Amino acid sequence: MRAIVFVFFLMLCNCVFGQNGFHFESDKDKVVIPFTFVDNLIILPVEINGTKLNMLLDSGSEPSIIFSFPENDTIQLYNTKKIKISGMGNEEMAEGIYSDTNIANVNGYKNDKFDLLVILDENLNFSSRIGIPVNGILGYSFFKNNVVEIDYQKKKVTVYRDRKILSKKRMKSFTDLPITVVNDRAYLNVKAKLDKNEVDLKLLVDTGLGDGLWLFENDLIKTNDNYFEDVLGEGIGGTVFGKKSRLDELEFSEFKFKSPLVSYPDTSSYKQLRLVKNRNGSLGGAMLKRFTIVMDYNGGHLYLKKSGYYNDPFNYNMSGIEVQHGGVQWIQEVDKIRDDRSTNVLNVNEIALDESTLKYKFTLKPVYEIASVRKNSPAEAAGLKTGDKVLKINNKNIGNLSKQKIDEMLQEEDGKTIKIEIERKGIVKKFEFQLKKIL
Repeated sequence: MRAIVFVFFLMLCNCVFGQNGFHFESDKDKVVIPFTFVDNLIILPVEINGTKLNMLLDSGSEPSIIFSFPENDTIQLYNTKKIKISGMGNEEMAEGIYSDTNIANVNGYKNDKFDLLVILDENLNFSSRIGIPVNGILGYSFFKNNVVEIDYQKKKVTVYRDRKILSKKRMKSFTDLPITVVNDRAYLNVKAKLDKNEVDLKLLVDTGLGDGLWLFENDLIKTNDNYFEDVLGEGIGGTVFGKKSRLDELEFSEFKFKSPLVSYPDTSSYKQLRLVKNRNGSLGGAMLKRFTIVMDYNGGHLYLKKSGYYNDPFNYNMSGIEVQHGGVQWIQEVDKIRDDRSTNVLNVNEIALDESTLKYKFTLKPVYEIASVRKNSPAEAAGLKTGDKVLKINNKNIGNLSKQKIDEMLQEEDGKTIKIEIERKGIVKKFEFQLKKIL
């Protein structure tokens, strides 16, 4: 599983975002929104000016963002102007288009003055990294006006009209934690144990981060000797590099986690950003999914209740390769059902041969390729390279596997043998290596 796909921390020129927020379109007491959950990220169906989009729900994003449009569809944007931005990755500036007075609608939860940023950069290929279409990021304006509950197990977001829900009997099963809301984003204070030393941390509550925990290194916060260097994600400023390691312990209220994974982004990737004073990092999806969470920005509360994911192990990709979606192709398959009827009919995507033989059908299957290879990893030692087209993993055709299943196979157990068949420059090659646990 790729821990994080893209990271957006933006520095905007002469634009103010998120001034209005969302409201209820009808007189309902609540709005329930089903979501797709992949790589610890929440993907919501959103309509912007009547065009249907899939957007990542990101409580840590400063603006809402569009970086791709639906195939064979268009979207009308209003009051547009070009701006310069910088983001996590490096100091390079990029061009974007700022637009306001748009209408965003999420199943009846509506913003009539929705502002957003359009960044059309083919390098920000979010969909290919998680294997499903994603058009953009829905930022913190979604959270600012109402109480929002996220049930990761049932895969639904519930927005409540008012705060009366917080006095209901069911809320007694939740643990109430105070949060600080600064510039419409929520921060939680937690304790961590680094090399047996306790450290107080101020963390951004970030539903748009696939990792469980990011920390910014300083005089008190440093990675230990057991780590490996990795690509953490892609930002507007470029690739975000850093280290992966483990903490001894992470604690908030009565919740304690032993040996959680932690990522330390390189200082150069965020030094140009305007970080909130005393912020030490971010708390992301791999940790948040362990709870059903209720976020009350106006009251300054975060409510947590253990979910079925609570005791999941903190796993990571031990292979050293990141696999991404590379499109689709037609695959010929043999239909196992015999058709003894005489036929010369040519059906759509299906060819019947020799009247009573097996049917052959052609179906669209996903194509996967290697996006990156970590240095000093088992995959690098075996000879795999970025750009290799993956054909099979452990004798399973890649077209029959989801992106999430592939990720699971690459992190399952220390010492597991991985056999990969790839195509490189038109030549099929086979490789074999063992998963190696470093952390």
